[in-house]
Amino acid sequence: MGLIGFALCVLAAYGLIRVLAKFAAWATGSRYRALRRLAGRHGGRYETRGLADSPIVSFPHGEDLVRVGLAPASARRPGVTSTRVVVRFRRGIPFRLDLIPLVSRRPRPQTKGTQPILLGDREFDGAFAVQANDPDMARDFLSPATRWSLEGLQRLVPPGGLALAVSPERLLIQLDRDLSDEADSLFAAVSETLTIHQALREGVRKRVSEGVTLIEGDGLPDAVEGPPVCKVCGELADAGAIVVCVKCGAPHHRDCWEFVGWCSIYGCGGKIGRPHAPSALGATGSLPPRI
Repeated sequence: MGLIGFALCVLAAYGLIRVLAKFAAWATGSRYRALRRLAGRHGGRYETRGLADSPIVSFPHGEDLVRVGLAPASARRPGVTSTRVVVRFRRGIPFRLDLIPLVSRRPRPQTKGTQPILLGDREFDGAFAVQANDPDMARDFLSPATRWSLEGLQRLVPPGGLALAVSPERLLIQLDRDLSDEADSLFAAVSETLTIHQALREGVRKRVSEGVTLIEGDGLPDAVEGPPVCKVCGELADAGAIVVCVKCGAPHHRDCWEFVGWCSIYGCGGKIGRPHAPSALGATGSLPPRI
């Protein structure tokens, strides 16, 4: 019994030393030094969140906001602490895309309104699974420059340890590696993410300039154009409540409109939507013109 008690005391002392060491490291600022340097490098904010949660660095990039931090290990992926770089858009964009390596253990995303995308690049198509709601924009976005940045991110993580997701409100890069104390790797991850963000913005501008026409008048679609399509999820807005942007006329599902918070068309910025119930749809599925 005495030997067991001695062993328990040793284990308790070891645990206490580990806790005190972690506290001392946090108190002296020796942990998360790469995040601290990142904040200084970009003139951003270093936000501490106590002992239990890791800090977050945030800084503006153009009109958008970048946030960098750690995603703690979860029950589904024990022992894996990931670094996240998120670019939150000031205005929503009409695009969704999910990309993960084919060797990833993550479940394949099945985002509403998206479809599998192939670029015709045997090496890339054989390495990544891509889903998007706009195939043409996805191919423009995944240009050689973007693919080069993805390759750079892949080199920072174990095989399958990368995920990219674009939604109307943000771009997310998740790397299955704790970079909070590795400044060079963290700087590289943020730099590659900003390059990808720039390609995304350029792709949105190109698609808007090529394929989006602002609707004048009351903003209701013409009956000959067929059923209205939600610009957030890319699916027909012919069931459930829909909302039409008063400014540009773009139709949305009501929950999609509320999710984004304003019109999803880049450059519109409309924040007032006119609700339309399913009963307002005509036989063709399009909205009836105002009389």
